[in-house]
Amino acid sequence: MLYHYGGDTIRVGFIGPGKVSVSLAHYFTHKGIKLTGFYGNTVLNTQEAANITKSKLYYNLEDLVKKSDILFITTPDDIISTIDKQLSKFDLNNKSICHTSGSLSSNVLINAKCYGALTYSIHPIFAFSSKNTDLKELEKIFFSVEGEITNKNSEIIKLLTKLGNKYFIRSSDTSSIYHLANVLVSNLVLSLLEIGTEYFINLGLNEKEALEAIYPLVKGNIQSIFDKGFVKSLTGPVVRGDIMTVKNHILMLKEEHKDIYKVLSLNLLKLTSLKECRDYSTTNNSVDFYQENVLNNLFSHSKKHKDIYEVLGGIE
Repeated sequence: MLYHYGGDTIRVGFIGPGKVSVSLAHYFTHKGIKLTGFYGNTVLNTQEAANITKSKLYYNLEDLVKKSDILFITTPDDIISTIDKQLSKFDLNNKSICHTSGSLSSNVLINAKCYGALTYSIHPIFAFSSKNTDLKELEKIFFSVEGEITNKNSEIIKLLTKLGNKYFIRSSDTSSIYHLANVLVSNLVLSLLEIGTEYFINLGLNEKEALEAIYPLVKGNIQSIFDKGFVKSLTGPVVRGDIMTVKNHILMLKEEHKDIYKVLSLNLLKLTSLKECRDYSTTNNSVDFYQENVLNNLFSHSKKHKDIYEVLGGIE
């Protein structure tokens, strides 16, 4: 379930002066949230973060803890447990301790919890590529929240409410699948786009030219999916049943890309079967496109799609 309401100002500090923390800190102050400052291992980077956000550099972690209601740990994942142990040396009663890792649950902050803190994983669903993230872009992002959400008056809910961003609450046992979902639609999409761009470069374009060429295509597809959903945005040879085109693609593919092409194309074929069944069901009420044999429904009236399925390795 998504939540979206309004709230109060809270004092927030950051441990780790990287791209995520500086971007979030700048955004928080933009939204009227009081920023206490930064603590980090290197004075130079921490001072830079404080300067960018017009906040304070803390040389002592305990001082930052005392001055903050909420602390965000924005270090690499493998350091979070170390920070958790350091925090357990201090009075953490009435403090909220968060990390921004999407792959770890709030349970990694077990020491902070034992010493009085409420602990959370607060993950912004966004790829932070610099410390100067556009504030307008940050207004659009969703947050996922996992941890000790007791009621709508908790400090974390007040913070998210003040930001005005939409968010959803998830359980601690979802961290792995949640992070997988993020990686699939972000990092692996980047990898797939790079692979596709390689073939444009083989045609004589440089990387910049190739990216400029594909940008309208990629942007248009994303917008179509957002507006109409996946099934109604389907295009291409698999959807049309162009078996010779698919065969030619497989011949042209580098060996290391063939499995990727086949797996993704088979998924397109499944989406195509949903589309076809939905179209067919408008004239035949007996078709249930949610049943497991939806592909067989497609193949029963479309030999070309069955042939493509066989070419892609769907049938031994």
